[in-house]
Amino acid sequence: MLAALLLEGGESTYNDGVGDVQESATLTNASEQYWAQQQTQLSRVLTGLQEETSQSNAEEVWKNFCPKGTLFLDRLLRKAIDRCESPLRSYWKNNKAIAREAIQLFRQGANIHLLLPFSGTPLRFLRVAPGAHDLVIDATGVFDHSQSIQIGRPYITVSYGSDCLFAITPTFGYMEMKTFFMDNPASGRWSSDHVFPSVFADLSRGFAAELNAVESQFGPLLTLWTQKELSNQYLLSLRRMATAAAAWTHICLPETQKLELLRSLELFERGDAAAPHGLLLTGSPGVGKSLIGKTIADTMGCSFQPLTPTSLKMDHLGGSGQKVHETWEKARREQPSILYLDECEGVLGRRGAAETDALSTEIVQAFLSEWDGLSKTDRVLVIGATNRRDLLDDAILSRFGWEMQIKVPSEADRIRILEQELKSVGIDVSLPADFASRTQGMSGRDLQEVARTARRMAHPEFPTLEQISDAIVRLRKSGNINVPAQSRWESLVLDHKTLARLKVIGGLLRDAEKWSAEGISIPRNLLLEGPPGGGKTEIGRTLANESGLAFFSATTADLKANYLGQSGNRVKQVFERARAHAPCILFLDELDIVAPERSLGEDDPLTREIVGQLLQEVDGVEAHPEHVFLLGATNRPEAVDRAILSRFTERLRVPLPDHAARIRLLTILLTGKKLDFSMEDGARLLADLTEGRALSGRDLRSWVASAEQNALVRAFENGGPEQYVMMLDDFSSAS
Repeated sequence: MLAALLLEGGESTYNDGVGDVQESATLTNASEQYWAQQQTQLSRVLTGLQEETSQSNAEEVWKNFCPKGTLFLDRLLRKAIDRCESPLRSYWKNNKAIAREAIQLFRQGANIHLLLPFSGTPLRFLRVAPGAHDLVIDATGVFDHSQSIQIGRPYITVSYGSDCLFAITPTFGYMEMKTFFMDNPASGRWSSDHVFPSVFADLSRGFAAELNAVESQFGPLLTLWTQKELSNQYLLSLRRMATAAAAWTHICLPETQKLELLRSLELFERGDAAAPHGLLLTGSPGVGKSLIGKTIADTMGCSFQPLTPTSLKMDHLGGSGQKVHETWEKARREQPSILYLDECEGVLGRRGAAETDALSTEIVQAFLSEWDGLSKTDRVLVIGATNRRDLLDDAILSRFGWEMQIKVPSEADRIRILEQELKSVGIDVSLPADFASRTQGMSGRDLQEVARTARRMAHPEFPTLEQISDAIVRLRKSGNINVPAQSRWESLVLDHKTLARLKVIGGLLRDAEKWSAEGISIPRNLLLEGPPGGGKTEIGRTLANESGLAFFSATTADLKANYLGQSGNRVKQVFERARAHAPCILFLDELDIVAPERSLGEDDPLTREIVGQLLQEVDGVEAHPEHVFLLGATNRPEAVDRAILSRFTERLRVPLPDHAARIRLLTILLTGKKLDFSMEDGARLLADLTEGRALSGRDLRSWVASAEQNALVRAFENGGPEQYVMMLDDFSSAS
């Protein structure tokens, strides 16, 4: 994909011209320019090679040379066989008869060839018989890979029948493969051992001029074949590069990040000393970390090993370390190679942590040892992906070195991703610009689910824009199980000023990106104060419904654990979950219980731990780029820890309802019920009856519920559901 090509003479072409790409604030086409420049450079090299090969006559010259230029092999074979009898007889202790018989037998079945290696990986060579000119490519494995073979230089091989016995090297040494021997019923097996190869090697020196001529004539042919092979490789690279460029268009990253990835991976493929040996992708779930890993696997021209806990964890101590070693050995053999660990905190977690067992510790230690064993020229890259960076071992983090945070898509990217995902389920549609604000904070996985949900909702028809919009709302509120659909602004009974402020907050949260672009500060938190039952929780639900954001709530039971260390971790997980679904609302009800004042003399270390972690996380919310709106509620602000209170930049008091508010509340509560009195007059009369009493909205709801129970009892006594009706007297007896 990204392999930088070396031209003849060693000129490096990697990143040629790419440094000229303007990485300004408008990097809309920088990665496309990168691919275009890579393809242009490669095409230029390919065209030059093709022109050179088309003009070469090396094959014709070689064809004309071989009939006469290789006849010396026959002379060498005859002379060597004749000269072998005397040393063979001497080696066989003057057994003249057996030596003569062996020479006659060898002369009948011996043959000689030239082998001209032209490729080292894999080992391939041209085999030439004496006086032959046909080009026979032979790759039958005459030599093993432990032997050093000189590409382009002639080797003389001597065979008996179909067995290659030995080869004479260009420096007139020899390599033995098999031995010629004689079987005699009377005296057993007689082996010639080194006799034949040593005689042939010695005589070959006299043919040095002929061998030099062969090498000289083969040189242009070797160059031609090398250029043709390179041309084929470059042509494949061009096709693969086009596929890779198309694949990377589906990766929605800021152009600076995408270029950093592409350039660094290119250095890695080249084996450059500046190439990374590790890359850690961090970010919320669904932002595309796994997609980046898969795209690297699909488009890089190298070995790719995906690793999981199940592939590395063995049943016993020692086995996991050995498995890690085998994995790295394979990576070293198949360089360039990539080891990819998705959800890598499950494999490389912090040693000594409560969640880490002995097998995991063994894997981490083995990984560290193997990683440290890499040299600067080794082309092994470890890519990890995690949304829980805090769980990774510190030593592992330091080995990665290169970290890249993958954030949720931008406005423009969200539109593009959603259109892409809709197209993948058969819906080709151009979305209006306002869909960018509707999908703010959504990850690529969220947008994929929106497309699937819209398709299911409309099946068998194609979804309309309204249905796609409904799918967005449905996904956004999928986790809001505690938020009833009827929680709307109209159902809130608040004074005009408070309600107006809440509506402004809801509007800012709903279109946070657009308001931020105008330089408007988006609210990060709000503390609701007031007596119990005043509707503080309902305000939180309504804010979530009207702003279209996800809603998360946390109680003391969600935060407080059984022993020290766990409570702080629970608080951390609640906030991480909220950030993963940002923009969202995180609601902490009864804040005085969750985070009480630490100076009140209550020596509860668990509570102190919760408060301490809350302070750190609240500060984290303030500094975090995604929009997490922290909503607190308490009826005892004086009991809340002062440091926690100071983190809330805005506080709203929700008072008990006054007379007008009680009328509105009662009207809402009585709507839809069967009454024997006028709604308007009844609500006003009931409000008058509560004058002077400090009743909250919850009290009024309980009053209406008690009156309803009185009406139910009467209906049962009078014959059933048809007799059910609420009367004003039911409220009197319920007071």
